[in-house]
Amino acid sequence: MKIIFLSVMAVSILTACDKTEKNEIYNENNTNVINGVVYNINEKPINGVYKTYDEHGNVRMKITSKDGKPHGIGYFYRENGSLQYEAEFTNGVLDGRLNQYYVNGAIHNEMHYTNGVYDGIQKTFDTDGNQTAEIIYKQGSPISGYVIFNNEKIDLTEEEIVQIMAETNPQSEVETDNATGDTAENNSEQTHSEEETPKK
Repeated sequence: MKIIFLSVMAVSILTACDKTEKNEIYNENNTNVINGVVYNINEKPINGVYKTYDEHGNVRMKITSKDGKPHGIGYFYRENGSLQYEAEFTNGVLDGRLNQYYVNGAIHNEMHYTNGVYDGIQKTFDTDGNQTAEIIYKQGSPISGYVIFNNEKIDLTEEEIVQIMAETNPQSEVETDNATGDTAENNSEQTHSEEETPKK
């Protein structure tokens, strides 16, 4: 259920939307998920910007939804307000880039997905912005990869790649937030839907 929801509510924000309905505010108990589609208090699929807030009013998640599913770019924030993840979705599935950030704002992981699976170059960086690893995937299967240790590239075996990706996979964190956008840090959030019609 958690995986379905954050695949459903995961992230997309359109920079230019035409507002066609009034804003609606509702709490997490009034959000309903049926077959992977998020419905608002009026039992309509959410279209437009969907936000969750913690108990202090801080935005924890911003997603643009189309027909109740994440469609576009979504943002996930830590309790302190810093951006933790930024991801692209198509019809509720990770599709495009997923960036994970350190608390200081530096990029930690840069990943790419096609229809929910790793596809393309995945990079990892340290807090100073230096690249520490790179793995190339093709349709979910690791092709090659290396780590950088003491300025030396060390090639990885397929088993090592699988182990590294399992340990650092931010997709699981993005997708396992529950259906209200709660994070592990705080589960007393409220949701707010700005019903807008996303541009295609």
